Amino acid sequence: MLATPNIDYYANKTRENWSKYCIRHGYNFTCYRKHVIEDMHIVWSKVAILEKHLRNTKSHWVIMVDADTTVQQQEQTLDALTQRYDKDVQMLISEDCSRRFGLPIPLSLNGVIKSGQYRPPNVGFLAMRKTPFSIALMQEWLALARGTLADIADVFPRQQNVFWVGLLRKYRPHIVILGSEVMRVGMNDMLDTWTMQTDKAFILHDKRLTNQESS
Repeated sequence: MLATPNIDYYANKTRENWSKYCIRHGYNFTCYRKHVIEDMHIVWSKVAILEKHLRNTKSHWVIMVDADTTVQQQEQTLDALTQRYDKDVQMLISEDCSRRFGLPIPLSLNGVIKSGQYRPPNVGFLAMRKTPFSIALMQEWLALARGTLADIADVFPRQQNVFWVGLLRKYRPHIVILGSEVMRVGMNDMLDTWTMQTDKAFILHDKRLTNQESS
């Protein structure tokens, strides 16, 4: 996780949620509190952090989560999620969709067009298998953002823009876009109440948290 002090008004709780979950299941949890790349938008630090941990960890998987995510099903293990997939799968990533009556609705036409997917990926939850392939993919992601795709690397949604345009099609056979395991909520509270069932979701990616005002 990357959670700078300016978002502590909600990240204190989400950080505690993830920390308790990881302690319960014997996972390592690290929260970075500042940029690790000073000359790029802070979201690019998350890619650099993943690349660093993939190079140095002894774990089989490294997972980066946004600071507005929480584990809802605390008893469920991440291993149960990652072990569903064979070794050709290098990346598990959440979808850029809201689930209405169980059906995925893309959050933006921009994502559909750029990614060529009805369900574009969202980097709110990103799990990478520890392999040379994954390390190289992270390095390529950053290189594209500094190079040929620099024009979209600092335009919201920055990392996703570059991933959608420069990497997804190229590496699609090795990428799984998750579904209701990681649910995006809080885009429309009224619609969510009537159209969304979140009780079985493993992880919630909750925009309501970022919409809160710091006290």
